[in-house]
Amino acid sequence: MRQELWKRLSIRACALIFMGGMCGLSEHANAQGYGYQQGYEQGYRDGADTRERDWRRDDGRITILGARYGSRERACDATEVLRRMIGWRPGAEFIVNNNLCGDPAYGRVKRLYVEYRCGYGEIRRIEGRENEIISMYCRR
Repeated sequence: MRQELWKRLSIRACALIFMGGMCGLSEHANAQGYGYQQGYEQGYRDGADTRERDWRRDDGRITILGARYGSRERACDATEVLRRMIGWRPGAEFIVNNNLCGDPAYGRVKRLYVEYRCGYGEIRRIEGRENEIISMYCRR
């Protein structure tokens, strides 16, 4: 009985110290909470900006729908790499090479096939051989 009472008092005392800010852990927890809140708010703002841009998407900017780099037998998905390279720009030029997603077909001639859209326009397709320069532009 005495041990149980002591255990309950210890738990309550620890809770009071923690809530009162006297414990080093509470300062650390508050700092983590503040950082988490800041990150959450920034993510919310970024999401709102993205929704706003998507809503006004018919501004002639490139949207990569899909990209495949390699040979007929072996290929890799280069979609995300191109999306990061192009971002929200209305045009881009880049060299088709193994920097896109590695060398999926060693010793073979490779090609890049890209499907993209300008704003809400129709789907466009472009392709290029290894070491060629591809240009994609959306006219306003």
